[in-house]
Amino acid sequence: MKKILFVLAAGVMVGALIIGCSTDEPWNPNPARPLELSFVAGPADTVAYGSTISFSWTSKGGSGEVQYQYRLGASGSWSTLSNVTSVTIPDVTGGSTMYVRAEDALAAEQEISRAFSVAAQGSDTTPPTVSITASPVAGGFIATGSNISFTWDGNDAQDGDNVLFWYSWLGNVSDTSTASTVSFANISAADPAICSVWALDQSGNASTAATVSFVIKDATILYVDDYQWLDLAGNPDMPKERDEKQFYRDALEGYAFAEWDIALQGMPDSAYVLNFTTIVWASDSQIGDAAGTWWYEVGSPGESSVHYFMENGGHLLATGANILQWIYNNNPPQPGDFEYDWFGLNDTDGWDYWDDFTWAISAGNYPNLPDSMKIDVGKNGDQIDYAEDIFGFRDSTVILYTKGLDIDEAEPNDYGESVGHIYYPGGGAAISAMINFDTYSMPLGGIRQTFQTILTEFGE
Repeated sequence: MKKILFVLAAGVMVGALIIGCSTDEPWNPNPARPLELSFVAGPADTVAYGSTISFSWTSKGGSGEVQYQYRLGASGSWSTLSNVTSVTIPDVTGGSTMYVRAEDALAAEQEISRAFSVAAQGSDTTPPTVSITASPVAGGFIATGSNISFTWDGNDAQDGDNVLFWYSWLGNVSDTSTASTVSFANISAADPAICSVWALDQSGNASTAATVSFVIKDATILYVDDYQWLDLAGNPDMPKERDEKQFYRDALEGYAFAEWDIALQGMPDSAYVLNFTTIVWASDSQIGDAAGTWWYEVGSPGESSVHYFMENGGHLLATGANILQWIYNNNPPQPGDFEYDWFGLNDTDGWDYWDDFTWAISAGNYPNLPDSMKIDVGKNGDQIDYAEDIFGFRDSTVILYTKGLDIDEAEPNDYGESVGHIYYPGGGAAISAMINFDTYSMPLGGIRQTFQTILTEFGE
């Protein structure tokens, strides 16, 4: 009973507080709060001779509508009372003080001021600095038709961030402005593609250029999103879909790649896939071997576009937890089965036997691979993943990762069983790599490092 009475009393107190703070017009400032005026932005204490400076201000409290006046210098004339909250002053040649005055509907007033000085004419000879803070990867590749953007930042010892910028993109030079970002759509091939940015301070000093260079070319890699993630109601989980796509885009950053979504676009045909030298085939999802997925088509009798791609010397990086069980043909695999011909699987214990694991451990055959990677519980939903056991590979197979198990943050036990390998089919240019776990649930840095190692082996 005491507890109930306490809750009721607390409710009365909260209600009293709410009623006490209410007004007939809650969108208006609280009339009990005094008028407060403050600067939002202004120039540095010392500015360059002949520069352009700006002030802005705001207020809190007061009663009813608040209006403002400003003047430059103690002897200057006040501006007309208005709602204006900023002013720009060009070509300043001497120091002064900016005064701003606020007045509310009940004639309550407040005044603030901010002083600045002006450096002697010609005294500022130090150029500003500028750096490009966001851009395509320097030295990397971007696919033609992509949309790209650049962002930069500048600073001056005297003027702070009160600098102007201009840029050059593929030989075209912009006007100077305060803008610090630019975007370009549907870009055309260029080798090299160079963007340079300069900063200009208020004294007319120009920075040295910040430059980034890369190559724009037709995509050589096709990233295929095979499955969709589903939510608890069985509908497409679009937030997770978008996050997964961004994960793979980040993993492939610096490569010229195109995208294909099986769920949205259907099957890519044989003529289309031959426009690329490498396919990155992502099958991360809980959907199985359903009609309408590419793996289902590969597992079916007859030819698919990915068969045709490999027969014509393609390079295939297949990645995800649902690979092997969905393309099952025979046990053990036989010549003519995709997993036998193009993944180098020689004998297995069947696709229905899964081994749990928490770590992918480098087998030590490639020095650029991360030593190990651990399942991301936040994405995977659990501390473990699974992979089908493989007891034997055909010749020309190199192991990338083996299974490790430990969920208490200790050093994992290495099972020595493959969850990643590269296969070199004999007598042709084709190469395949299989990452047989939920790639999307692994750390981005480790997967990016893994992709770079494999794609380098592919010649990308």
